[in-house]
Amino acid sequence: MSRRRKLKSKIYEIEIESLSHEGRGISHIDNKVIFTRGALPGEKVMASRTLSRAKYEEADVVEVIEPSVDRIDPKCAVYGICGGCSFQHLSSLNQINAKHDWLQSAFMGQAKVQPKEWLEPLQVESWGYRRKARLGGSFRRKKREGSCWL
Repeated sequence: MSRRRKLKSKIYEIEIESLSHEGRGISHIDNKVIFTRGALPGEKVMASRTLSRAKYEEADVVEVIEPSVDRIDPKCAVYGICGGCSFQHLSSLNQINAKHDWLQSAFMGQAKVQPKEWLEPLQVESWGYRRKARLGGSFRRKKREGSCWL
């Protein structure tokens, strides 16, 4: 049985290019993708490496050097500690737009389908309750048709 080597500490100064579907900032250094928890597109941050693999690394924001115009102060007192909300540093409208973009890219990238019509995302008061939606779907191979629902 082999032992895991202890990860050497590494601090990056990186510019965030986009968001992953998990809400982590994405950047590239030396042909590796860096997923940074707590970073937004357009930001320059100092980040500390938490995981290293052959093709990607994970990091946490240590300091925001140049904040995004979309960054807001999280309203929850335990944001970043409890793990329930990983996206409170992004405004509600921008959260919905990012999630809409991820859904579109999932349909195009993984399912290779384009819906006939995209409905506008529902928007309601963003504080005071928790909400969640599940996406379901089916595909009928003989008829070559599919459907999805919330």
